[in-house]
Amino acid sequence: MILVASGADNFYMNVNYLQLIMEVIKDFRVIATIVAALMVIEFAKFVTSYKKKPPKAKKPKAVKAAPPPPPAPEASGTEGGDGGSSEDAES
Repeated sequence: MILVASGADNFYMNVNYLQLIMEVIKDFRVIATIVAALMVIEFAKFVTSYKKKPPKAKKPKAVKAAPPPPPAPEASGTEGGDGGSSEDAES
């Protein structure tokens, strides 16, 4: 004796499979596993394709202007004079 399923039985069987598949897909454990697997795959792709960036050419530093020289000390013999030479002060 051979049992042959009718078309209506196949329809209900397909609906049951669809419900089962949807329940499995909606399960939080399945979602968490898929997310974790995608993160691991993306990290592995990043690591395998990582290339160091070439060092940037440094701009030459601007040359700073030399600080102005300190004022020259005046002669020690002419304090508060009238601007004349030291010979004039003696005479």
